[in-house]
Amino acid sequence: MPRSFAITTSEPSLQLSPAGRGELTFTVSNTLGQPVRVRTVIEPEGKASGDWFTLVGDAERELAPDGTQSYAVKISVPPGTPEGPHAFHLLVANVANPDEQFAIGPSVAIQVQRAAPVTRKPFPWWIVAVAAGVLLITGGAITVGMVLSDDEEPGQGGSGSEPTVFLTFDGQRAYVDLGEPSALAFTGLVTMEAWIRPRSIDGLRNILAHGYTFNPSAELLLRIHNGQYQAGSWNGISFVASAPIPPEDVGRWVHLASVYDGSTWRLYRNGQEVASMPSTIGVVPVTASWAIGARGGTQERFFHGDIAQVHLWRVARTAAQIREDMHRAPEGDEEGLAASWSLSEGRGNLARDSSRGESHGVLRGATWPSEAVTGTQPPVAQPPVAQPPVVVTPPVRAEPVRPGPVIAEPVRIGGRPPPRVVVTPAEGRLEAPTVRDHRREAGTAPRVQVR
Repeated sequence: MPRSFAITTSEPSLQLSPAGRGELTFTVSNTLGQPVRVRTVIEPEGKASGDWFTLVGDAERELAPDGTQSYAVKISVPPGTPEGPHAFHLLVANVANPDEQFAIGPSVAIQVQRAAPVTRKPFPWWIVAVAAGVLLITGGAITVGMVLSDDEEPGQGGSGSEPTVFLTFDGQRAYVDLGEPSALAFTGLVTMEAWIRPRSIDGLRNILAHGYTFNPSAELLLRIHNGQYQAGSWNGISFVASAPIPPEDVGRWVHLASVYDGSTWRLYRNGQEVASMPSTIGVVPVTASWAIGARGGTQERFFHGDIAQVHLWRVARTAAQIREDMHRAPEGDEEGLAASWSLSEGRGNLARDSSRGESHGVLRGATWPSEAVTGTQPPVAQPPVAQPPVVVTPPVRAEPVRPGPVIAEPVRIGGRPPPRVVVTPAEGRLEAPTVRDHRREAGTAPRVQVR
């Protein structure tokens, strides 16, 4: 979906007074084209605390079509807060449809400063300080010499890199809601990348996905499906490259990348191509939300494990580029970069997109773990034994019934326990069956579509 609201402020940063106080004004515009009641929430970032901020006036307000409202935020930082920048942003959502119609405002930095101490005419302690300094320098030189002689040489030892934080997904309800921003509306060529540490490899478990929808049939996917890594698109027929998951990948960090170059879908594991499928179909238009760790906008296909460094490109990256860049995150202004979610905030409910598109996501049940991973990205799993690329041909639609039933995931209908649905696939390689979600069509029988 397009952006529902526009949130602006004239000040990207605010210098607080020595007492730790300040005030900032935001403007919220309704771009839905219809009257709406909105709720505004202040969301702190980093080490900022929610009790520092106060929204002046009502949090819920009416917005006319193309109308605007001004919101003032008062900041009061308690004494003893460390100096330096902190930040916050506004989240505005439609009260009637908060999961789909919302907007995240720009991040505003607040600079905390301390009052200058009162100066008094000092006692001439400099004489004592000079004497003490001479002693310290002499003693320090002796100590350093002893350390270097007894320990390893300078430059050896640890990596010196900062820890990287990731997001944990429970496989039952956790995902990152990316909405449907205009910056991600493209077709044709694509590159999808992510570091994952899977805990479960059964069923359908999305890593990054756009959709799916049935009317029209459309989906873009990077996922796990019954012990297979898969990447591709679907328009009623699947165009998916697929490779078996090595047993050692479970519980270990793996870098996955998928590329459509105009003629072939390619799947890479730890920088090595492991599957390909010739196709004239790349990214298809999808009228639905994007998501990390689930189907966009719905409650299914949940990933179980950890995910970090998710990057989306509207160009086909080469195998060499994937290998060279898998250990470093994009700067944010690279040509063809559509979105870059590092998932390294470590706190709060926002997954920031560092690209120029600023397609920020909202955490829905995903959590920041207490552990950290050393390095600029999660550690690489042991490289697999070289194996030839797997060529996957596109599946055919389900036709006559054949032996070998497949049990589809049940869908609750009208609040009653779901029926057990069995689908029998046709000959050829097929995707797992998908049951249409009838939660809004209470009492009707489920319709099963095999793809």
